[in-house]
Amino acid sequence: MRELLGRLTVLDPAASESVKIIDYFDSLVAGGCGAEAIVRGAAILGQTTAAARVRGKVVRVDADGRRVSEADAPDEPLAAAGVWFERADDPTINDAMILDRARLALAIIETRSLPTTSAVDRVIDPDASWVDRQGAAQRLKLTVPVRVIAAPPPGPPSFAGPATVLATGQGAVWVGLGDAMPTHGPAGVSTAAGLEDVPRAAADALLALRLTDERHPLVDTDDLGALILVARAHERDSPPHPDVERLATLDARTLDALDVVVDSESIRAAATVLALHHSTLQSRHDAWTRTLGYDPLSPRGRARYLTARLLLRLR
Repeated sequence: MRELLGRLTVLDPAASESVKIIDYFDSLVAGGCGAEAIVRGAAILGQTTAAARVRGKVVRVDADGRRVSEADAPDEPLAAAGVWFERADDPTINDAMILDRARLALAIIETRSLPTTSAVDRVIDPDASWVDRQGAAQRLKLTVPVRVIAAPPPGPPSFAGPATVLATGQGAVWVGLGDAMPTHGPAGVSTAAGLEDVPRAAADALLALRLTDERHPLVDTDDLGALILVARAHERDSPPHPDVERLATLDARTLDALDVVVDSESIRAAATVLALHHSTLQSRHDAWTRTLGYDPLSPRGRARYLTARLLLRLR
C-alpha cells in the first residue's frame, strides 16, 4: 500500500488521495477503534461535521474532531446509509470515497462487537461439523425455516437479526439470518428448510445478490425456481456460451427493451410500455431475431433469452 501510494502521488495525485483514505480507515479498523473514531476520521478528512447512526443513536463530530450535541442536528438525510456529512456547500471530490470507506469500517467494527457473529459464521459454513452448526444455531435461537439475506455492507437498515460480513471474490458481503425482508436492494434472499440446508441457502443468497440490477434490486431464489440450478452450474463450470456472448454485444437500452418485450404478452403490449409504435417495435424484433439467432418471443426462445440474460447478469 505504501509503495503504491508513493507511485500514485507522482503519477496521479487524485488517485493517491483515494488510496490515502482507504489506508486511513484500514488503519483505524486494524487498530480496533470504536464507532466514534470512524465518525471522527470522516469529519477530519472531509473537513465538515460528520454523523452516523450507531446502535440507534446519532453520533456527530465536527471538522476539528470534537463531539457535537445531537440536539441541534439537522434532519437526517433520507439517502444516508449509516454515515453522512452535514455539509452546507457542494460536496468535494473525495466525499463519496470518505463516506463509502467510513460505512464499510463501521460495518466491520459493529459486526466484530456482536457476540453472535462467530455463530453465524459457523451456521453458514459448509465445512462445519453438524455438532458445531447445531450448537451455533442454539446460541442464535434459530427456528426453521431460516431466511438468509445477502447485501452490501452494512446490510439493510431495518434488519435486526444476527449477521456477519464475509470476504468474497466480489468484495465484502453482509450476510444476515432472520425473518426480516429488506425493503430495498440490492439484496439476495434464499430460504433453508432445515438447519442442514443453511450453508446451501447462504451460497444461493450470494448468487442471488450478484443477479441484482436496477430492474431487479431484490432477487429471491424462490422466484428463480429451476434457474438457480443454472446459476450454480455456471459457477462450477462457466465456459462462454454463444447466447450469452451475443447478449453481451448489445447496449443497455437494447437489453432493457428486450426485457420488456420478453416480459410482455405481445409486441403491441410491449410497444405501449416502451412508448413506440408497434410496427417500429416489430421491425426491431425482426432485427433482434437475426442478431440473437432465435426468436425471443417463441416459447423456446423466451427460455433461451431468460437463461442467457441471467447468466449475463451473473457474469
